[in-house]
Formats: sequence, structure tokens, C-alpha cells
Amino acid sequence: MKTLINIYLSIYHYWLRLPEQIRFILVGGYNTFFSYCLYAFFLFLSDNQLPQIALFLSFILSSVNSYLTQKFYVFNTRGNYIKEFIGCITVWSLSYFFNIVLLWATTTFWIDNPYIAQIICLILIAVLNYICLKQIAFKKTVAEKSHNE
Repeated sequence: MKTLINIYLSIYHYWLRLPEQIRFILVGGYNTFFSYCLYAFFLFLSDNQLPQIALFLSFILSSVNSYLTQKFYVFNTRGNYIKEFIGCITVWSLSYFFNIVLLWATTTFWIDNPYIAQIICLILIAVLNYICLKQIAFKKTVAEKSHNE
């Protein structure tokens, strides 16, 4: 068991040497894939009739997973769990409402297929999320910045 922990820690320390933007893209890709799979699953269950409900359910279920992966594998912050989680939920809530409008506009005026429309929306949302998460939810204190250098 100790060997597995050592292997994990070795990989984790190597991972943290990657630039933060690269980690965000990789972790964000995983989180986006996870969230999209949930969206597609719920949309399938509704026989493609309720894209907004599918979006809401996937948002709720993927939030905790996304918070933990962003905290530990992207921004690598210490403590502040409640403050950061509230910051994440705030950012994601704004993104969610932006996504609602964007998904509606995309499916109404551009693409009939809600699966493809949501992929386009997710790309735009990802850029917005990185900027907001870094500046709001996971903003490092001076002490954390000096510790990571």
C-alpha cells in the first residue's frame, strides 16, 4: 500500500510542475467530458425533449467533482474549503445562467442539434471559467504565492 501512495505522490508532484494553464485544460477537459456525459445521459432519458433539465442535473452532479479536481489538480490551494467551494459555485452559477442563454440562442438561431450546441457552449464557458475561478474562487493569498514559488 505504501508503494502505491509513493507512486501517486511522485506522479502528483510531477503533475504540479506542469504550467497551471495546461493543468486547467487537462482537468477542465476531464470535467467537461464528465459533465457532458451526464448532460447527454439525462437528455437521452428525456428523449431529447428537456435540454434545460438535463443541463441543470448535470450541473448539480458535476459540481463537487469539478471543485475537488480544480482545487487539488489545477490551483493546488490549501484549506479554505468552504470559501473556495462557495466561490466555485458562484462562478459556476453565473456560467450556468450564461450557458442557459447561450444554449437557448444556439439551438434557436443556429444549430437544431442540442448535443452539438452544448459542445460549442462548453468551449466558450471553459474560457470564462478559467479566468473567473483563478481570480475569484482560487485566488491565492500572498503567503500561498510565496509558498508555491
